[in-house]
Amino acid sequence: MSDCSQSVFNLSRRGAWSVMGLLIIALFAGTLMPGPWRYAMEAQIHGPSYFASAAHFVLFCCGSALAIIPPIAWRRVQVLGFALLLALLTEGLQFFAVQRHPRWADVGIDMAGAMAGVLFAGMVLQCFVHRSGSLRR
Repeated sequence: MSDCSQSVFNLSRRGAWSVMGLLIIALFAGTLMPGPWRYAMEAQIHGPSYFASAAHFVLFCCGSALAIIPPIAWRRVQVLGFALLLALLTEGLQFFAVQRHPRWADVGIDMAGAMAGVLFAGMVLQCFVHRSGSLRR
């Protein structure tokens, strides 16, 4: 890792994994929340009907971007593979949540978020490679 990536991202390996863990906990909490709780929460905050889908998109986008950049620095294929596994797992767990149902469309939304995160992080890293001359992982 070059000095540029260390100073720009300024996130320790432990800090990056802590943030990743919080994102995954938030994902599972939202996924396993019983349907009536979810609807009551959305009504309380006056959230639109697509609030949960948008939240999943954002969580997968942030998690994937975090996994691409140093200090985690996974390969793109690893990130997308892990995102697909996580998307399938969270949708499968909805079989066990009260009044919740898995949908293939939600897996697609999760993967769209993951791909957006990978693309965004790739562009950011490319910018720093261009500015610093190289970025060693």
